[in-house]
Amino acid sequence: MHPPILLALASLGSAQFHTPWSLISPPSGPHTDPPKLGFGTWMLDEPANATEAVASAIELGYRHIDCATAYQNQEAVGKGIAEGLRRTGLRREDLWVTSKLWSTRHGALVPSGLALNLKQLGLEYLDLTLMHFPVGTTNGNKSEYDIIPTWKEMEKIVSAKNAPEAGKTRFIGISNFNVTQLEDLLKAASIKPKVHQFELHPYLQQTPFLALHRTHNITVTAYAPLGDTNPAYRPGGMSGGRYTSASSAHLPQPLLTHPTLLSIGAARGCTPAQVSLAWNMARGVIVHPRAKRVDHQKENLQAFRCPLQREDVDRVNAIEREVVYRMWDPCPSTWGVPCYLGLGGGNEAITLGLRRG
Repeated sequence: MHPPILLALASLGSAQFHTPWSLISPPSGPHTDPPKLGFGTWMLDEPANATEAVASAIELGYRHIDCATAYQNQEAVGKGIAEGLRRTGLRREDLWVTSKLWSTRHGALVPSGLALNLKQLGLEYLDLTLMHFPVGTTNGNKSEYDIIPTWKEMEKIVSAKNAPEAGKTRFIGISNFNVTQLEDLLKAASIKPKVHQFELHPYLQQTPFLALHRTHNITVTAYAPLGDTNPAYRPGGMSGGRYTSASSAHLPQPLLTHPTLLSIGAARGCTPAQVSLAWNMARGVIVHPRAKRVDHQKENLQAFRCPLQREDVDRVNAIEREVVYRMWDPCPSTWGVPCYLGLGGGNEAITLGLRRG
């Protein structure tokens, strides 16, 4: 079993961080833990493109696919999974597939949410089901933090001994929780979250929050590991994208143009995207960047080869002295409630009109 928070050194006495290929693209499943570099599917909007993107990702070696009801593309993604398995000769259990329950499928509606995800993806079971946000709308369409009753229902859909089982999920977890919500859940849970997925990149490092998960042995996966590159966060994107609503005077420069990432990339023979991904993996974080183009898929997957040194990691860590910026914050516009209180760059930063969290 691989530890959920991994710092793999290339060799004894070396200052080089390295995640072995066997943890990126493990040879066979079912997997006890998510492979360390996954493939994100949010904003793969055109069905044919989404299907081919997922299939080609599996061909390249991705074994971890991140999905969600809210992405509204799971049928196309499911076809891509089937096609990727056909092209490679892999079995379903050789992949780790995650999906998420939207706010309309909380509480007693959790089983129907799982059933919907399985139907859309064309799968018999999931490896991981996440509560997408800590906010539900099943009580007369009223927004409320219904974390505990929803989690209790999620515990009922876990398969026996975490084995692949039709109509079930092998593990359960959470997404977009803050410290208080996580601690409240841990007090009430009979099954501890396997994974917590939240935003992590050099502009939003959340190091103390990451350490809390390490203390509780909860695996952390990162969305937006390449910062502002997802079109949802850019002008013309979705209402939760903070690049969409902020004035240009209050925006940090695009992440992949930051001089620190450029400098480290030039020194180590890596692209800025690979530096950003390798930095998060060096912190023990699982990343799952989205990429429509095959060349970008290859670039992201090869981040495991980026030979970051201890001083490189320290230099990226120092970026937060300049910028703390959350790219995605849909809670005020979607539900009228905050989600990230107490965390860097959260709703309090919007409310107070501050640039830093």
